[in-house]
Amino acid sequence: MLTRSGLGLLLFGIVAAGLGLWWKYEELVVGAVAAGAILLMAVLAAQRPLRATVTRRVDAVRIARGDPIPLTYKVRNTTAFRSGRAVLVDTCDGVEGRVELAPVAARTEELVDGTIATRRRGVFDVGPFDIVRIDPLWLAVGRRADRATASVIVHPKVYDLSGPHGAVRVVENESVIRRATTDPMSGFVSMREYVSGDDPRLIHWPTTARVGTLMVREHVEVRRPEFTVVLDTAERVIDPDDFEEAVDVAATLAAHAVRTGLDVVLRTTSRAHPGTPASLGSEPAVLDLLTPVQRSTDDETVAVATLFAGGLARSAVLMVTGPNGPSSRFASLDQMTTIRVGRGAEAGAGVLFAADDAHDFVQRWRSWS
Repeated sequence: MLTRSGLGLLLFGIVAAGLGLWWKYEELVVGAVAAGAILLMAVLAAQRPLRATVTRRVDAVRIARGDPIPLTYKVRNTTAFRSGRAVLVDTCDGVEGRVELAPVAARTEELVDGTIATRRRGVFDVGPFDIVRIDPLWLAVGRRADRATASVIVHPKVYDLSGPHGAVRVVENESVIRRATTDPMSGFVSMREYVSGDDPRLIHWPTTARVGTLMVREHVEVRRPEFTVVLDTAERVIDPDDFEEAVDVAATLAAHAVRTGLDVVLRTTSRAHPGTPASLGSEPAVLDLLTPVQRSTDDETVAVATLFAGGLARSAVLMVTGPNGPSSRFASLDQMTTIRVGRGAEAGAGVLFAADDAHDFVQRWRSWS
């Protein structure tokens, strides 16, 4: 392929040849031939092999949305000659990353770092990549493709939420309960005399020996508070760009709940990826659940009341929706707190926050909590 300079030289050669033949002007014909010869040499120079092999290594398989994919390219020259200069063009999800490949000495290898930006969640292939060479006169460009690919997982970006637990304040004494549940004696309240029907395993023998009467430990059920995050996926309430920000907010809230020791449940209104009513025990589980979730049509959207048909016992529900959301709600506004994310989002009844994007939400959360 010719560059703009190459195309200009080609046009000059054609015009010079035509005028030289028409006017019988030999100098123009010679100039046209020279231009053609220069272009031919430029094309051959650009198409020459690199004299080196290039392999790619993806340094991180899991990437947060918005973070660059770290890549390492090994340039290995096994010939007896110095390799040429080139530009490596790699792609992922339609985004290009360019890396300058400097000449490599004979029988040596070098490592070159590169990155490719990420813009949305999902599982994507990195590659194939092209090795682009340009002749010394910048007249022609040669491309050689390498079909090697590698997969990366782009998951939601999780921001750091500092301060108190914000909306989780609705669960009173959460930190005390969390400390108690980590204690194997967390349910222990007091001692009482043994009565017929008590579990013998609850007999406290040291106390029994001291008082001379069978004594048992009396327990109460201590359960960790549950925190439920619901992501509204209805496409009529949020556009694609704002939806990515809303997913980041949902991931941030759920991950924060996991870090603070709450039993967090993550649901979506997508019929294809509704989440699970079971508590998520780790941050990777949160990210894996949200990575494939996409916006849903009305037919593919589940009403929020359907997600909780079994009831809302001990659960604080926080819905993350778009600026026009939520797409559905409970009969009582007291059962659900809403966060609107997106350009033009406004506060209203039952709306805890209205933020332009995930970063704006984090700033509002920190100042509020």
